[in-house]
Amino acid sequence: MVDSVKNRDFYTYRCQVCGFENVKKRIPHSSVPVAKIGDYGSNATPTPQIYTEAYAMISSRTISFAAASGSTPAKISDAHNQFGESHFKGGMPINVTTDSGINDGNYTIAAMGVLIGDLSLSSTDSLTTETAAAAGLVTIYRRFYKPNVTTGCPFCGTLNSKN
Repeated sequence: MVDSVKNRDFYTYRCQVCGFENVKKRIPHSSVPVAKIGDYGSNATPTPQIYTEAYAMISSRTISFAAASGSTPAKISDAHNQFGESHFKGGMPINVTTDSGINDGNYTIAAMGVLIGDLSLSSTDSLTTETAAAAGLVTIYRRFYKPNVTTGCPFCGTLNSKN
């Protein structure tokens, strides 16, 4: 018995903006990838949402803070030198919480700001100088952007392309 092949409309749709034929389901015996589709009501890409990871990258009572001074950027220091082992990277957005609450907030690690015992922050971030004893338990989380699940039309880039 031979399976019947469905109409091409079952597998594809036309972009309402440019008319490009997009694939919504893999056509049998085709190497054309499946396009993710969505309808956001405009041609703009939706703004990605930021969220904080649920699991801490590091949590310690040996972390202190140093305010920026002259050309020296604000720094977060760990007396146990665990930043390298915790997989911090330059440019990474982080969220800091402390028992004292003084330096709680969102920061960005500088491009070349990761050393074994120090995290240098971007020039736009500021900290208040605080010892590890005064800060108490310091927890640092990584912050992410939620990915957009839609790529839209591969030809014109619009997200409002689905029928």
